[in-house]
Amino acid sequence: MIFNMKKIVYVLKSFAVKAGTERVMSDKMNYLADHGYSVTLFTYEQGEHSLAFPLHPSIRHIDLGTRFFLVEKYGYLKRFYMMAKMRHRFRNRLQTILNEIQPDILITTTYSIKLIDIILSVKTTACRLVESHVACYTVKKSFDYRNKPLLRSLAVWYDRIMLGKVTQADSLITLTQGDADDWRHYTSNVIVIPNPVTYIPETISSHDGCEHRIICVGRLHEQKGFDMLIEAFALISDQCPEWKIDIYGEGSCKDMLEKRIDHYNLCGRININNPTCNIYDEYQSSDFFVLSSRYEGFALVLIEAMSCGIPCVAFRCKYGPEDIIEDGKNGLLADNGNVKDLADKMLWIIKHREKRLLMGEQARKDIHKYELNTIMTKWHELFESLMNQRQ
Repeated sequence: MIFNMKKIVYVLKSFAVKAGTERVMSDKMNYLADHGYSVTLFTYEQGEHSLAFPLHPSIRHIDLGTRFFLVEKYGYLKRFYMMAKMRHRFRNRLQTILNEIQPDILITTTYSIKLIDIILSVKTTACRLVESHVACYTVKKSFDYRNKPLLRSLAVWYDRIMLGKVTQADSLITLTQGDADDWRHYTSNVIVIPNPVTYIPETISSHDGCEHRIICVGRLHEQKGFDMLIEAFALISDQCPEWKIDIYGEGSCKDMLEKRIDHYNLCGRININNPTCNIYDEYQSSDFFVLSSRYEGFALVLIEAMSCGIPCVAFRCKYGPEDIIEDGKNGLLADNGNVKDLADKMLWIIKHREKRLLMGEQARKDIHKYELNTIMTKWHELFESLMNQRQ
């Protein structure tokens, strides 16, 4: 199906990190470009970094050259001045290019919440959309200062103002129902469209249990909870001596995690590997997947792993796992943040081979509702609906 030609602009902080959000955005942009849309990607902190994932040849990329993180090196007074100056430059450059392109649709994400007032107030006839790729409460400045009462009270005031700006959007799109419910405190124009899985293998390996391998994928960041994963495996490692965990990811917590692995004498049992372009091969050679995140926007890795016929064990974190995993049918859910419960669920799935295989078979059946064509048709219908309302 080729859709009617429409001009669509994405405004992203950067497109430089090989992570889940960037992969999803590239999949969506490439699909739209391949189905009749004229797509332009604006970044504002890309710098000289190469693009994280290949984009369709027709997609135009423009970096606005407003690297806001550079102002952090200044003292408070100069930082305030430089930030105001940078915001002014950002607005002017964005407005100039939008005037040239005259897009039908303008999309940004909640990762740009600090600039949302500018992005949603520039002069354009385009429909304005905001995508939420992470739990609403983690976007709030008060979340950053959750352990600092005085600063948190100021941050609550800031959040009320900044998050309230999303009311200027024609629609705010979340990945899960739980996140949608949170955002409805700020705007009524909320709909749910989950992330798509780009690739579903036509055939999969037998997963007969001989690998004795658990796979985990994600940034080495506090959010992903790999520290809790290590603690959970330490509780059961003596009861499953043939089993190991392979983590695929990179990030600032790598040294801390390696020290924790060493502390529990699990070197060789838990391995941290660099990200790979062939992650589906790694899913195929694993018995099940574990998601130990403290919070999520959706957890695309769950449906990727499930597409390869392996079940998943995950915390009931906000948000994503409960929308994807049907507890006891295609995977297992552990109480949020409960390391002992996560360990118990991992040990159960290790010990129950036949049920693990049945869960994997069910998981592969259940992910077809996330196929790219199905999800992108929902996006096209949203675009058409919003533009028809403008006429």
